[in-house]
Amino acid sequence: MTDALVLTAGSLLRQAREAAGMDVAVLASALKVPAGKLQALEADDFTALPDAVFARALACSVCRVLKIDAAPVLERLPQGQVPRLVSDADGINATFKDPQDKRPLSW
Repeated sequence: MTDALVLTAGSLLRQAREAAGMDVAVLASALKVPAGKLQALEADDFTALPDAVFARALACSVCRVLKIDAAPVLERLPQGQVPRLVSDADGINATFKDPQDKRPLSW
């Protein structure tokens, strides 16, 4: 298979939407998301989307509305990072520090 025949996640979604005869604005309205987010997803512009989790969730929703299998689309999307728990020595006894408060604590 040549590089010209390899379809991206966005191109798969665009082809499915166009085959269903659905406009981006109609799909955006059905999903209750801005049309710009769908256009970014179809253009594979992941920098315009909040994160990989959002992109994958939006792609799943699009696939559900268009009644297509989400697996081929999801395997072409970037994977989210696995969250890691960080050990905190103070635990729940840590002093709360408001990030908006710039003055030193006085007791």
